[in-house]
Amino acid sequence: MQYPIAITPGDENTAYCIIIPDIVGCYSASDEPVDILENAKEAIILHLRGLMEDGEPIPMPTHSARHQDNPDFPGVSWAVADIPIDALYE
Repeated sequence: MQYPIAITPGDENTAYCIIIPDIVGCYSASDEPVDILENAKEAIILHLRGLMEDGEPIPMPTHSARHQDNPDFPGVSWAVADIPIDALYE
């Protein structure tokens, strides 16, 4: 599953903010750009496992183009976090 992630820029005082728009309430942060994707993947997996444990449906990923014109995401960069389905069952 490939979830789009929105990344707000960080600086010397602020971490990069990672938003997963297809999963309500799923966020992460990273002090280093190199850790953004790994932190996003970890947040997604933990969030989806929690939904599964609660018997809630798993939100399916959409294409980032669906979110790019959304005014809630001004000035963000987009990437994709690839989540193998088996990671939810480890």
